[in-house]
Amino acid sequence: MTDLVSETPLSDLMTGFASSGSPESFAKFLAAFRGSKVGVIAVGVESGSSGDVTSTAARPISVGLSGHGDGQPRVLAFADPLVFARRFGRPFNADMTGDALMKTALHNPRCVGILVNSAVSESSVTIDRATMASLIDLPSPQGVTVPRRPWWRFW
Repeated sequence: MTDLVSETPLSDLMTGFASSGSPESFAKFLAAFRGSKVGVIAVGVESGSSGDVTSTAARPISVGLSGHGDGQPRVLAFADPLVFARRFGRPFNADMTGDALMKTALHNPRCVGILVNSAVSESSVTIDRATMASLIDLPSPQGVTVPRRPWWRFW
């Protein structure tokens, strides 16, 4: 017997979450998202570029924001990019891991989350800023460690 591997593993988890709505199915989706490559709209990348591209002060690169739905700025991501492109076209021009995308989105204070579009249906799952922040531990600027204040002190 041959094990069948889906060509849309992230989109399949999105479908599972949409049908159940359970915290467990969302947690499975988030775990898979963090390690998956997703399509993104890279802003500042020269047309025809390929390979790894690094954002620098001289050549800043960011990911595009969309106000889809409620008008709040979110990063658009495209699950299972090869299949997404085959089924719906290729609105994205780059790919990133979900983990790297969350780190990037958190650096933009205007960004309220990530809207992940499915490759199997015209549906999406939103990862809000609070969820991203709970998953990603960003270093403090210049390596400064700021001790957390106890909740009961007000200063």
